Amino acid sequence: MQILVRIPKARVGVLALCSMLYALCFLFVFTYGCSPKHAARLKTDIGTVKKIAVMPFENFTADEYAHEKIRKLVITELLTKGVEVTEPGEVTRLLKELKIKSAGSLKMAEMQDIGKALDVKTIMMGSVESFGISRGISVTYPEVTIHLRLIDIQSGNIIWSVRHTTGGPDFWTRHFGSEGPSLSEAAGKVVRESVGSLF
Repeated sequence: MQILVRIPKARVGVLALCSMLYALCFLFVFTYGCSPKHAARLKTDIGTVKKIAVMPFENFTADEYAHEKIRKLVITELLTKGVEVTEPGEVTRLLKELKIKSAGSLKMAEMQDIGKALDVKTIMMGSVESFGISRGISVTYPEVTIHLRLIDIQSGNIIWSVRHTTGGPDFWTRHFGSEGPSLSEAAGKVVRESVGSLF
């Protein structure tokens, strides 16, 4: 025995509209992903930052060159924003001269020495937490996670910090197996959005 339930036409229209809106929201989230998580000290005017020395980044990935690739992308993105960046070779030379093995463990006095030598008031430090192609059940996708920090060398305070990741396969890759962005495209997008939260 079949029981037929009649749904008023008006209600069918509302259900169809709700389904369509839900699908659009779902598509938007998985196509564009999440914005980078960042924080800045409210008392600091980021607009006054005109020159930055970008330290060598730390690398926590299996790709031995990931930190250098991301550092180059960050420097390029800062330059496109009109920020003056100290020549990377000059930064590396100075760190060797000061016998600093890891930029991630700089002491206050060392930061101030770097500031005087390079004529900068801020330095950028960073790390690469993931950089490679991840494999799901039936899809592969690029995964890039970075963490950047801008530090005032006089006070030693972190005046801006951002952590951003690609967040896995996009909507089209997940549901239709289509080819997603390349690893270099994903890295460029993560860096662009991260630096964009600062300038």
